[in-house]
Amino acid sequence: MAKIGTTSTFTTPYNEKQASYSLEASAAMKGDPEALYLVSTPVDGATIHCAWLSGGGAAKFLLNDGMNSKDFIDSVGAQYLNDAYGTSSGTRPTKSTEYFNGAYEKFSGGISPSAPAADRSYDAGAIVALAIAKAGKADKAAIKAAIPEVVAPGGEPIYARKAEFEKALKLIKDGKPIKYEGVIGPVSFDKYGDITGPFRLWKIKDGEVTTIGQMEADAVSKLKASLAP
Repeated sequence: MAKIGTTSTFTTPYNEKQASYSLEASAAMKGDPEALYLVSTPVDGATIHCAWLSGGGAAKFLLNDGMNSKDFIDSVGAQYLNDAYGTSSGTRPTKSTEYFNGAYEKFSGGISPSAPAADRSYDAGAIVALAIAKAGKADKAAIKAAIPEVVAPGGEPIYARKAEFEKALKLIKDGKPIKYEGVIGPVSFDKYGDITGPFRLWKIKDGEVTTIGQMEADAVSKLKASLAP
């Protein structure tokens, strides 16, 4: 299940991969909401948007990070998305960011470095790989415990590229701490395993996604702390 949310105080669930979402879109229009908050994927999201718009829904949207997709924009029609906003993880540039933006398309087989989740997926893979090396054994508990250790403050900074990963493996072998600073910037993990990093706000304008603001990691941490029970 996923959800269609609106600026009203209710949500409308839907089953994924349906041919039509007219009934769900109609249900979400109850109360004449001024906007649609949609958590979906590009394919389902496009179908839902078309049903929403054809049913008379307001052309004002808040989207999740997975909707930052050229396919989604083209399917819906750029002219209907000029008041569409979204959020995703932000970037505090490091040496990893520069390397990734310049090299990723080539070594990934043609995937753009701006593709949805490409930067975070790369960082996730790097962190897990370093944690496996840090754990030193194929044990899930040991690897889980090692994940925060490879991004912990005080370690030798490690950036994205082959030579840096080779350097990290040597440091780990010598028992020295490392701190991976990835494509989206330095991150840390809370007790639930969630990362704290910057978030960016983007807007679709004339078919293009443009960053219009960013909340830095420190501000995100303070906000999370203020919302804690």
